Amino acid sequence: MKRILLLLSIMFCALNAGAQSTIVQELRRAEQGMGTVSIQQPAKLDSLMGKMALKTTQVEGYRVMVYSGNNSRSAREEANTWAQYMREHFPGAEVYVVFESPIRSCQYGDYRTREEAEAVMYKLKATKKFKEISVRKTLINIPY
Repeated sequence: MKRILLLLSIMFCALNAGAQSTIVQELRRAEQGMGTVSIQQPAKLDSLMGKMALKTTQVEGYRVMVYSGNNSRSAREEANTWAQYMREHFPGAEVYVVFESPIRSCQYGDYRTREEAEAVMYKLKATKKFKEISVRKTLINIPY
């Protein structure tokens, strides 16, 4: 009975913590004074569980638009170049290359409020690397 309660409490804590680890990883973790759990399963199941933990939902929010262009061929290349630059130099948030005909843009981050997005925009502007930069209201991805 104690093991079942322990297992249920570990599962509850893992789900409520919002951690990126799965319940299997939590059970495999060794802690002093706790029992050990041996789980035998295919490696593919581990990878599937990891993908399930990264689900997102879309809500209205804001992103910082670091590039926008309408020449389809060169805009795609330039948007991808900006996306790579943002991933390398500003790894704190997600980078999106978005195509809404006829505009292709590179957008940075998922922010719930305009104030959060503007704070990031001003930090990026201070680097003086961007020609035009703005905050855009859009659907953002929120993990759950």
